[in-house]
Amino acid sequence: MVKGQAVWVDVARCKGCGACVEACPVGAIALIDGKARIDQEKCSGCRVCVDTCPENAIQPVLRGELVTAPPRPVPAVRTPSPLAETAGAAVVVAGAGLLAKAGSTLARAAGRWLTQMLGQGRSPTTRGTPSTTGNRGAGGRGGRRARRRRRGG
Repeated sequence: MVKGQAVWVDVARCKGCGACVEACPVGAIALIDGKARIDQEKCSGCRVCVDTCPENAIQPVLRGELVTAPPRPVPAVRTPSPLAETAGAAVVVAGAGLLAKAGSTLARAAGRWLTQMLGQGRSPTTRGTPSTTGNRGAGGRGGRRARRRRRGG
């Protein structure tokens, strides 16, 4: 019966050398199928075999207390209410209506602007050039030649 600390054999490391069998003072270790086996009923827990094993195949059993972790909160799954789903659809429909209205208003404004430009004798693609009615450019001062004439040069 184990009085000290219990030990176990890592059979993957054990080479079956028998050093632990010879070192055990109570004869609790035997080689079975070329690997060391410990009879826990005979083992006194002296750990002589742990210090003797050249492969470190015999290890002490670590005893500890299992402590349960506190439960983690489960994240809540948000499900939208039926009202929110309906409201979302209504917002989309209203937005589409506003977009259509804004498009028609923009088209009317562009039409008025084009009509004004053509009524003044200007081409909508050439901005700021004098028309055939004698208007000066965007600044109303003439141009480089007019400035030179005013300066006398």
